[in-house]
Amino acid sequence: MNTVPKPKFSVSARYLGPVFTLDGELTKSNQNLVFARNGIGKSFLSRAFRYLDLYGQQEDVSGAALNLVSDESTDGSGSFAFSRGTTAMGTLDLQKAGDAVTATVNDTIFHVFSEDFVQEELRERKYELDGEIENQIAVDSENIKLDDAKKVLEEARAKASEAYNTLDGKFTAAKESELHEKAGINKQLKEYKALSLEKLLETFQEKPEAPKQSLTDIIRDLDSLKAIPAEPAYPGQIEPIATNDVDLDALAVSLERPTSPSSVSDAIKKKIDAHHGFYEEGAKIIRDEHRTVCPFCEQGITDPDPKAVIDAYIEYFEDEEEKHKAELRDFFRKLRQKEAQLDPTATQLARQKSRYDALKRHVPSKKDTEVSDGADALKSVREAITAIKSVIEQKASALGTAAALPAENLSACIAAINKAIGENNEKAEALNLAVEKADEERKILQRKACAVFEREFAIGNWPDIENLRGLHADVVLKQNALGELEKASPSAQARDRVAETFELLLKEFFADKYVFDKTRFVLKRGQQEMARGPHRTLSDGEKTAISFCYFIACTHKKVATGSDYKKLFLVFDDPITSMSYDFVFAIAQTLKNLNISDQGEISINPGKIDGKKCWRPELLLLTHSSYFFNISLTNRVVDDNAAFVLHTDGKSHSLARLNKYIAPFQEQLVDIHEVANGKDPDHRTANSVRSVLEAIGRFCRPDKSDSLTDFVKHLAGEEGMTLKSVLINSLCHGTYYDEAPPPDDLVLACRETLVVVERYAVGQLELIKKAARA
Repeated sequence: MNTVPKPKFSVSARYLGPVFTLDGELTKSNQNLVFARNGIGKSFLSRAFRYLDLYGQQEDVSGAALNLVSDESTDGSGSFAFSRGTTAMGTLDLQKAGDAVTATVNDTIFHVFSEDFVQEELRERKYELDGEIENQIAVDSENIKLDDAKKVLEEARAKASEAYNTLDGKFTAAKESELHEKAGINKQLKEYKALSLEKLLETFQEKPEAPKQSLTDIIRDLDSLKAIPAEPAYPGQIEPIATNDVDLDALAVSLERPTSPSSVSDAIKKKIDAHHGFYEEGAKIIRDEHRTVCPFCEQGITDPDPKAVIDAYIEYFEDEEEKHKAELRDFFRKLRQKEAQLDPTATQLARQKSRYDALKRHVPSKKDTEVSDGADALKSVREAITAIKSVIEQKASALGTAAALPAENLSACIAAINKAIGENNEKAEALNLAVEKADEERKILQRKACAVFEREFAIGNWPDIENLRGLHADVVLKQNALGELEKASPSAQARDRVAETFELLLKEFFADKYVFDKTRFVLKRGQQEMARGPHRTLSDGEKTAISFCYFIACTHKKVATGSDYKKLFLVFDDPITSMSYDFVFAIAQTLKNLNISDQGEISINPGKIDGKKCWRPELLLLTHSSYFFNISLTNRVVDDNAAFVLHTDGKSHSLARLNKYIAPFQEQLVDIHEVANGKDPDHRTANSVRSVLEAIGRFCRPDKSDSLTDFVKHLAGEEGMTLKSVLINSLCHGTYYDEAPPPDDLVLACRETLVVVERYAVGQLELIKKAARA
């Protein structure tokens, strides 16, 4: 019994023929089935398995890179890996440069039935079987030491299995409680699904350090994200303070420039300074409008006394002293305006900070960030403005004396507050975006929670983990001890076992038509030798059946001890070439019932299978035959959920579950539908068009379809369907292109074929459209 539940098989490939990238997962079942249409790359995958087979036999694999790597590989490299869970059973790393091949095979014996096997093992030998089999297989006996060793091993496995199951149950329960229930993590999250005790044991070979952020903290952060208000008050953006409305360079020049006092009396100056706007406006009106009366009191001003006073006012306002003061007053006014701008800016900064601080608490990635209220920077601006205003006032009272700007640098102070505003705006925008994308942050935290959970579980259960590792090590130790005893025990000739198994299978397929002389290792027709030789006597289908039987018999050539039988992994690449129904069914039944005992006996009696002392071998079936696929699926050669289809979008390949009957008509119609809707046509498209039109004609209008030509003529005539495709019109005349049809015409042919299908079998199209939407 196994101490650890077996995980799923997986296959990955990079640049193997038409397979540019593939990361596919199969089931954990020991038997899996993959269907692929011609040209998808199935043969390259089986050939990669074949090279792992050859490598395991210590045979030459130097041609692997040349025969496998895609021409499209930019660096001339390719790779292949077949794994179970996180453990690679076999890998190939290929480099065309120097035809370099790096292969690994781990505790697995690959045995691959393919065209290459048939060619090398049978066809080149003209189907005369190689009887030169010298290896021996160490087998079990009644030896008491072997029995005791087996018992000890089973006990060790039972202890390890019990410890594993206990810890795995604890891990699963904690995972459910901590991650799903408390953290609210969806069980379909990739990182959640990937968590397993097996992966944990592989990841942490030594006790890990505690994570920087605990799972409790992460859950608290996730709860904070949940508390984001439905309509949060976002921190808004603040406009920077203008820097070009006060010309400090011009002010510096004005302060430095001395101006001589006006000759107007000091009494008038004082009056004007006290009510400058009043006097300035009055003098302007009198001067510009040549008034003879005062514009305010409407008394006459032409008499000498009032005229002299008013002339003095006008003279003053035209004097350099007043002009200089007016210039200084303008600077002073702009500075006061600048001061007035600071109050709303301060209010906006305070509101921005308040909203930021309230909202950031809900966003873990932003909770430690800060924005400034700008108080210190605003204070510096105010102080600089106050100092400049003071200098202006001093200058206005002593125009004849040169003055200079104060030490406080207003431009630098404004630049400092604008920098703070800019930084605040950036942080506010980032926070607003983080709130809007809270779902992304939630997923990041959930992924982090999965990793932290795994680490904390390892830390908290480290004594149990070490105990389990010790039990597993004890199993390995006792397994090795049993292996040594098996090697030292009595052995069987592999040649005899190959002959016995081959004879058994031949009888299943051919009854007494073909028999096997085990002594001479010769295939006979009845009791007679084949005078013309097997290669000229056997039909192609019979050759395939005999090759299949011989392949299974050759399993014995791959093992060295009885325990090696459990390391076998069989790969079958279309084992039904040129076969009629009865042979195909026999192949499927053989694969369904094939079993191996712990003594190395191969049988096709299903009654012997118990999963312990007699088991079905691990195997992978690859086929492009929908017929064989359907028979294998309906006859349960594999479980219902262990059947797949190999897909490609032209750039990458994938494996998808396929647990229903494959109809070639439907596959071809899917191809036509995809081309009609944007997919590039390929070498199969023209044949798909022909096949679908033939099928529609034969099943829907058999009276008009003695041939495809008749049906196409019927469409154009009685149905009034104008078909513009050159390809279809060529079919109408019973001819074919000498060259491949251009892509545009293939697309047109597909669209017109869909019109025909819609006319006669619209339900088929609805099924395809429904599947495309799913």
